[in-house]
Amino acid sequence: MLGHNEIDADSSYADIFGLLLKVAFAFCASILAVAFLSVLGSYLYFLYKKRKPGIHFQVSTDLKESESNQKQTVKLVIRPILKPLFGFIKLRLLYDKKHFSDKFSLLENSSRKFFSTSIEGTYHWPLPEIKEYHVEKGLIYFEDFFQFFSIAVTLPASSKFFTQPTSKSLQDLKVLPRKTEETSTRIEQLRKVEGEYLNYKNFENNDDVRRIVWKIYAKNKELVVRMPEIMDPYASHVYLYASYYTVFDIAGNGAIEVPFLNYFKVINWSIYQNLVKQGFEVRYIPDQEVAKNKLADEAQWVKYSISTSNWHQAKDLKSYVKTSDASVVVISSLSNANEVKDLIEIHGKDITFIFIKLTESFKNQNMFDWVQWVFVQNAKDDIDVYKRAWALSPLRQRIKNNEKRLEDLVAKYQEDAVVI
Repeated sequence: MLGHNEIDADSSYADIFGLLLKVAFAFCASILAVAFLSVLGSYLYFLYKKRKPGIHFQVSTDLKESESNQKQTVKLVIRPILKPLFGFIKLRLLYDKKHFSDKFSLLENSSRKFFSTSIEGTYHWPLPEIKEYHVEKGLIYFEDFFQFFSIAVTLPASSKFFTQPTSKSLQDLKVLPRKTEETSTRIEQLRKVEGEYLNYKNFENNDDVRRIVWKIYAKNKELVVRMPEIMDPYASHVYLYASYYTVFDIAGNGAIEVPFLNYFKVINWSIYQNLVKQGFEVRYIPDQEVAKNKLADEAQWVKYSISTSNWHQAKDLKSYVKTSDASVVVISSLSNANEVKDLIEIHGKDITFIFIKLTESFKNQNMFDWVQWVFVQNAKDDIDVYKRAWALSPLRQRIKNNEKRLEDLVAKYQEDAVVI
């Protein structure tokens, strides 16, 4: 441009400006060269290490971080690996065989050395479900400081991590321990425990007729009497049963499989925390097999067990609950109302039944929501998608009817009815 300008072609301004352009281009070229070479060097180093069986790539649950900020936090460790000079290492994860995470950077430990051949940090992952996830592959991106260059490499992985249920504040639950596992430690307050298995026995001539259970006689034509409770100074254990059994066929129903299940897990974990906070020794009894997982203490095992549980039709309420031990039984809107009625009629005074209304996980769908959905294009929201699917589900009315019946049963037979 300056060369074709007859006025400024031979001036010192043109020479100086041309020199500045050369310096600028040389500086940009050197920056780009350093950026590219640093990315290429880190990439080649990783490929060299990858050919040898020495790459360590692990994804796990960060228990402490998740508890402190109530977020789903995972911990990642990669070594050996070199970060590009002043650059970044970013990742994407393939999990559950078909899902990819967003591209993310790790929140690294502040005490990390300037030159290190390993990366260790955490990532707050907004996953939709409370469950155990399986990571099959990782995509590692080597990027320079200005993010002009990005080279990706895949890395096989075989890691598991689970997202943890958050806690919800509950009023202190009124329960009584019904069993003790050891008699070495006395408690200050005597606790009522069962006199005999199921608290009942066949009627004999010398039994008090006032102890006859007429409900059982009306149903089975059998005369049984309630065994008197005894006061045990050692009864200090609370056995907590939470039933994931469903009497409905829920296969393919996203609203029940995701938000309803998440809500049930959150309340179960909150109930466990509430009982522990009151000073009880709580024993959580899962109704399905729990995969092996090395965890530090009982509470973390309970959290893992709750997180990995699913709706099932394998073990119904009668075969799951051991009524001689149970102090708390948690049921949901999917429970069999007939089974609940049979249990609560006999053990309503001994066992605390907690009913969780799964529909409470959604706010009421009103007409304005439907109008807004038809005429206004909102940002994608999974909860709204599940709410609309639930509103159109053929199971909706059946589950709401079952829910109403269960709520009436708990209110009728429990002095201190607990409905959440």
